[in-house]
Amino acid sequence: MQEQFDRLNTKHLGKLITWAKAKTYHEKSLFLVESLAPLVLGIKPSVLLNVSLENEVEWIEFEKLFTQRKALQIKEIRELNGRMQVIFYQREKLDLVLRQKPVQEFLITMNYPKQYSLDAYLSLLKHRIISLKFPHEVGVFLGYPLKDVLGFMGLLPLPYKRTQGWRIYGDEPPSNEVYEKYRQARSIMRKLAKNIN
Repeated sequence: MQEQFDRLNTKHLGKLITWAKAKTYHEKSLFLVESLAPLVLGIKPSVLLNVSLENEVEWIEFEKLFTQRKALQIKEIRELNGRMQVIFYQREKLDLVLRQKPVQEFLITMNYPKQYSLDAYLSLLKHRIISLKFPHEVGVFLGYPLKDVLGFMGLLPLPYKRTQGWRIYGDEPPSNEVYEKYRQARSIMRKLAKNIN
């Protein structure tokens, strides 16, 4: 499986693991890197996380290292109770997901602009996350199958099947395939971490 991942992405993941292992509380740092592995390896378009700001210097250090790969970007949402809510994303991959016609049609029904712009969509998503009502359409930004997002929101009459990373509705194989790729990326990260001292 590792061969299918881009060599530069795997190398960058190795740098992030090395950074994490050098930290005093490296378990927390390794958990952050593991959560981002599917994104860094080019499988997932984005990840939404709450990052501890206990050590702001480490966060700034991590931001700089993470974004050394031009494809990887960070959008800070808000700071709350010593944590920063952040969208980590791969610009090109997220753009491809959001440009899909069914996704576009869905987001337009959710009052996203008809004139597509990744930056405008991310800004609106940020605004909605900050508001009191959480925007469940975030699932498509995170790479969940559209059918599962629509099923969760009650916009498509699909039967709930199970929860595996997210709530799966209707036909399971497409969702299982996506989940398996995410799981394998995290597994690769753990294997790399064992080999990096």
